Amino acid sequence: MSRVTIREASLRSLPELNRLFEDAVRAHFTYFAEPVRARVMREHSLRNLLRAKLDRRRVLLVARAEGRIIGYAIGAAPPLGPAQLFWLYVEPGYRGDNIGLSLLSRMLKSLAARGARVVSIATHDHRRYYQRQGFQFRHKTQVDGVDMDILTFSIKP
Repeated sequence: MSRVTIREASLRSLPELNRLFEDAVRAHFTYFAEPVRARVMREHSLRNLLRAKLDRRRVLLVARAEGRIIGYAIGAAPPLGPAQLFWLYVEPGYRGDNIGLSLLSRMLKSLAARGARVVSIATHDHRRYYQRQGFQFRHKTQVDGVDMDILTFSIKP
């Protein structure tokens, strides 16, 4: 395994992040219907990733190995309510080496630095993973026709 670095996405890295995001949505988020996946890709277009990068409340992290992005985490700390971890993804060939955990830890620190005290996530099939990291299950809900678990993490001051 080559050395992996985790850092905030740079402006120059956004096209590559966008490509990986779209590839991941197409290949690994198939529990959502095709129209939902198409909408999600539009919502995370290169233009919208640029807007997110320029928004101080947003956090875009990338994991790099072998000179390319192999994972990402996207979140936000709004002025009111809990912060959100929207996306956490690592390419399948790089899973099992705690890259996701590194992205998650860095995301929680970044959100805390933006004033977050609680972080919320909706997950379809990774509830146990997030609970092992200290997230608490809150309730089930439907998101775009898919059963999701809502979990929260309390950031200690």
